[in-house]
Amino acid sequence: MAGRPRAYESNEKLRKAVDKYFASITREKTLTEKKETDQLDKYGHVIYEDVPIINRLGKPVTVTEFVYPPTIADLCDFLHIEHSCWANYANPDKHPEFVETITYVRGRMRDWNEKELLMREGKNINGIIFNLENNYGYRERTQVSVNGSLEQYLSKLEEAGEGQMF
Repeated sequence: MAGRPRAYESNEKLRKAVDKYFASITREKTLTEKKETDQLDKYGHVIYEDVPIINRLGKPVTVTEFVYPPTIADLCDFLHIEHSCWANYANPDKHPEFVETITYVRGRMRDWNEKELLMREGKNINGIIFNLENNYGYRERTQVSVNGSLEQYLSKLEEAGEGQMF
């Protein structure tokens, strides 16, 4: 990174810069649905038009759409700071004043990952799962049923080479 890294003296200044980062990679999109018009095309087919989806409050439904995925690396580039500086800001013992903004950033990025996990087309989600497990503490649950005693189960694990302690 060329030049001297920028230092953020207050949570307010950091939060304002972080909000600007998110604004630079997002857009608001109004969700629409196809609705029949009273018109037909020259072949006699019904003509449809896109109309905003209206929620139960009577307002158009909008979503925040990321133009590209939010990452800490891109955020640091945008803020003109090194990754180590961000890690330092994220240490609540060294910088308790930044806890609110750091929590906000982690929440927005976790939210993006969760939505991608649920809605990504093509089901290419290995990277999303990796990120959630390694950066946000998510774990896949596995259930084990034991027939017999715990000692028998542990003995079977050891025989399979999976229950060794050392």
